[in-house]
Amino acid sequence: MSGRSAVSRHWPGCVVFVWLAAITGVGARANDAPQIPRVVTHDNTEAAGKLENGVLTLRLEIREGDWHPDADDGPGMPIFAFAEEGKSPSIPGPMIRVPQGTRVKVSVKNATLFFPAFLHGLNQRPGKDEPIKIAPGATQEVTFLAGEPGTYYYWATTGVDAGVDSRQGWDTQLDGAFIVDGPRKRSEDRVMVIGFWYAWVVPFDFNRGYHQFLTMNGKSWPHTTQLSYNMGETIHWRVINASVGVHPMHLHGAYFQLESTGDAQVDTHYVENERRSVVTELMPEGSTMGMSWKPSHAGNWIFHCHLADHFGEDNAKQVSEVMGLPVEKMDHHAGKGMAGLVVGIEIKPSSTANTIPSLAEPARKLELVVDRSKDATDARHRIQISLTDGGNISSTAAGSQLGPTIVLHRDETTEITVVNRLATPTAIHWHGIELESYYDGVVDIGGDSRQVTPRIEPGASFVARMTPPRAGTFIYHTHWHDMDQLTTGLYGALIVLEPGEKYDPEHDRVFVVSRGGADIFYSPMLVNGTDHPAGSEFRAGERYRLRFINITPADDGTSMVLAAAGKPVSWTPMAKDGAELPGRFRADCEAKFKFAAGETYDFEFRPGKSGKLELQTSFVELHTNVPITVLEANEAVANRR
Repeated sequence: MSGRSAVSRHWPGCVVFVWLAAITGVGARANDAPQIPRVVTHDNTEAAGKLENGVLTLRLEIREGDWHPDADDGPGMPIFAFAEEGKSPSIPGPMIRVPQGTRVKVSVKNATLFFPAFLHGLNQRPGKDEPIKIAPGATQEVTFLAGEPGTYYYWATTGVDAGVDSRQGWDTQLDGAFIVDGPRKRSEDRVMVIGFWYAWVVPFDFNRGYHQFLTMNGKSWPHTTQLSYNMGETIHWRVINASVGVHPMHLHGAYFQLESTGDAQVDTHYVENERRSVVTELMPEGSTMGMSWKPSHAGNWIFHCHLADHFGEDNAKQVSEVMGLPVEKMDHHAGKGMAGLVVGIEIKPSSTANTIPSLAEPARKLELVVDRSKDATDARHRIQISLTDGGNISSTAAGSQLGPTIVLHRDETTEITVVNRLATPTAIHWHGIELESYYDGVVDIGGDSRQVTPRIEPGASFVARMTPPRAGTFIYHTHWHDMDQLTTGLYGALIVLEPGEKYDPEHDRVFVVSRGGADIFYSPMLVNGTDHPAGSEFRAGERYRLRFINITPADDGTSMVLAAAGKPVSWTPMAKDGAELPGRFRADCEAKFKFAAGETYDFEFRPGKSGKLELQTSFVELHTNVPITVLEANEAVANRR
């Protein structure tokens, strides 16, 4: 679930309302708490403690501090955090980073006044987490061998012991990276710790009573670290989700390889031919991943959570409300567009490269016109998209809010003119396509110092150029961070075929999951633009490619099941995010999986006999099912005639 749904199911009956009042009144009181030290944020580039003769000695404290997750000179809030003895409390906590074989000797003092602390993660890896209880004012020492190389973390709770995904707002930043390096340490890798702070003013009222901050290494965009690399280099990151939320992490402009996945206790490493290449990877609460990637193009890029309320306009508004400032005064992209879990990346071109995209004549030219429905009976006034491709024109179907499918070919230079006939600005992101940064659709950020991606104003147009380097299943969708645009139809499937291949919609089926509103509990779940999708027909013995796309605003665990008589049938996984899966993933399996916003999956399905099937789509208690009829082979021949 997203952070909102996660905290709702973990919130206990006993709520510390006094603490919440102090937190949510932070904008008014700003820095009225000089009695507590300032929390520092850091980028996990330096290890804590003293490493000598194979032994790391580290003295930690759990203390209250004044945290400034937005600008350093902006308002702060009280929070519990780890501190190295004699130093300021920090978010994330001090990084423990040691070579394999190191003996780790750590003492932890609970410097809180009233609450016992429960310490987790200071043990040998792999191992079993045994919480250590520390009374207020007391100190505990622990000594252990570091264990196997990997990406891990340590963490704590106060008051009562709880899982890492069940911590309350004041404890959500009590964690730090624990990295064990193998004999071939990568000194250039970056360690990123995802943070998720939340508080309730009116319990369980998301519209009026819920506030959140999403951070990377203790800061919210645009104050997160701006990373810079050169074209041609291989980039290595370790990402730790020690937060209470689930995060589908999306990289713009390039694929990344998953080198390892794990949690606080175990890290599984993959050899090169077993690594998945993805552009979006779902990170459950408490999970970790090691990733590497090579930039495909120079320019400015972003790495972010694809849940709209974790990086978009809604999060920016909540940051503003908690900080007690009007949203237009907050330092966010486009004055409102992005806040939270976003990292900016600059890829420097080679010394001989011209970073302004080429203006060579494209092989194909398409036009995508975005407008509002003129149907007077359309209560939501949904978005209408018209696609002109040569002499062919396709549009959003009546009663639907799914844009027409765009079909391109690998290595074919294509120009798509986006015409905005809405009353508001927009921008289109070509999700998963490796293209020039200027055309990627991230307003005021994409491009480089000589040209920056503009918003598409009402009545204006923007020409996007791309030469897709791979065939696969992709998405086009609004990147204006306007929840209304995303939930009324500004999205669609983008299919890239091999050169010369003809699109066969009969055997190439696309299922796009979206929402008819922004509320993850009540807005209807849509399949191919409607909450009552029409039935579909397959033919026994024939092969089908089923392409699944999740472009919901904030669904982090949409369930898909292809079932006969209530039981999953069998299919073969083929691709993830447009990239072919390694062999170990391509075995026949039950036809069921879960995926999050921003992910795509391809499966091959061959029905063995005639009968009735149902494609079941669900999230929490919401359901939308697609009835499917499988015809006999002789019926198929008759139908073709």
